[in-house]
Amino acid sequence: MRTLTLVFFIGILISLSSCRTDFETVASTGDLEFSKKTVYLDTVFKNIGSSTYNLKVYNRSKNDITIPSIKLENGLNSKFRMTIDGMQGNQGKTFENVTLLAKDSLYIFIETTAITTDDTEPKDEDRFRYTDKILFASAGKTQEVELVTLIQDANFIFPNKPLDTGIKETLSIIGLNGVEGHELLTNNELHWTKDKPYVIYGYAAVPNGKTLIIDEGARVYFHAESGLVIDNGATLKIEGQLNETNAKGEIINRREVTFEGDRLEPEFEDTPGQWGALILFSESIENQINYLNLKNATLGLWMQRNDETVDVQPSLKIDNSQIYNCSIFGILAKKSTITGTNLVINNCGQASLACVYGGDYNFTHCTFNNNWSSTKQVALLLNDYFVDKKNKIQDSKMTANFKNCIIYGSNNVELFLDHKGSDFTSTFDHCLVKFNDENTSISSDLFYEDIRKQEKGNKKNIDPKFKNSNKNQLNITVDSGAIGNGNSTYSKFPDILNNPRPTSTSPSSDIGAYQFIAIP
Repeated sequence: MRTLTLVFFIGILISLSSCRTDFETVASTGDLEFSKKTVYLDTVFKNIGSSTYNLKVYNRSKNDITIPSIKLENGLNSKFRMTIDGMQGNQGKTFENVTLLAKDSLYIFIETTAITTDDTEPKDEDRFRYTDKILFASAGKTQEVELVTLIQDANFIFPNKPLDTGIKETLSIIGLNGVEGHELLTNNELHWTKDKPYVIYGYAAVPNGKTLIIDEGARVYFHAESGLVIDNGATLKIEGQLNETNAKGEIINRREVTFEGDRLEPEFEDTPGQWGALILFSESIENQINYLNLKNATLGLWMQRNDETVDVQPSLKIDNSQIYNCSIFGILAKKSTITGTNLVINNCGQASLACVYGGDYNFTHCTFNNNWSSTKQVALLLNDYFVDKKNKIQDSKMTANFKNCIIYGSNNVELFLDHKGSDFTSTFDHCLVKFNDENTSISSDLFYEDIRKQEKGNKKNIDPKFKNSNKNQLNITVDSGAIGNGNSTYSKFPDILNNPRPTSTSPSSDIGAYQFIAIP
């Protein structure tokens, strides 16, 4: 009896399922809805694949439908390719009979790799617009979604040698992991121009005895875990100039040199840690940088004596330059020599400027700010020692001078003098410093006396009133505490925007890289 009952119910279920029609579909009538009317893919470099972008397609009707075809208007010749709900279709270009259930949606993922360029297209800084359309066929009308991207030609440098073991170990210590190798630049690659941008994979290395010259207006993009090494005995000369702008402040002629990551989507514009570092090694001497805008690195600029047997410190003269959004340091200099004017560093994970294990440093009219979301970050760190493998302190002579500089940030104390040796000298003259040291471990440290007592023209805890430090706009505004508090004796050169500074005591010059200019 139980067997007969079971057979009876099975028969009923089979009968009911054979009568169902809700798995049947009807042809689309052209009433699809889309999350975007146009999908904008950001600028991509020639021969390099883009990031993946998505489009959502909705079926708002009560019927399960079949879309007869979804295809790219340019067909198999399109530079775009699609994946639809995991399906690849015909080379990612055409799809047939795509089912979309009632009140449901599907995802279309879109990528592009620009293999060739089209000289007939209008160009802007070697970029040209490439478009296509996704066509959705139906029984009623064909619907479409436009695809737009910019394609940019570039010079590419790829690693062709394993990275030297010692260098790789050192990189790993400071958090630069995953480095594949390096490319020793040839004589033909030692002059970078503004004609095409440069895209670096791995570490491009300037060999011993050679000089890399980078012209004004050059654009350099670094892939993840990539960077530039100026090796022992090599030299770097970055010859940028001030951008030309119109009355609205819009750039009409880009003359500064830019270093940044190769992710050009807007959401990556200010994302730290996208690439490795610019590295100046031992005996890398007479390096000169003018008007460089470096951003979004792991460690912006790293100066390192990697051969302690050679008594030559890597040296750098850096002027009119900006370093932003580095996940560890803006500049990390170990036992090095730096002279800097009109230098601006902002928003770095540990310190905007860190000068460690001694060295010789002179900064005038510079702005060091740090708004990184941490209780341990500082704008400026000075250190004259390190602890060796035997847990012994090894100190070195430190001389550091700061004149008319802003040292500020979001923490109570943005200046840390970490001294152990007997030959540590730091001078602050007419600087504006964030320094609330009450109830801290440094509250009785005499090395801070000039700041603590506001001697030598120094000012503490007066807001510089930056235009917008979160957006790396470190211009001072009308009520800034930096206005008129500088020593004009040190103001023999214009500010970072080429505005003149007073060279007499009345009125006095402003502190920092920017002179305040009242707009009529």
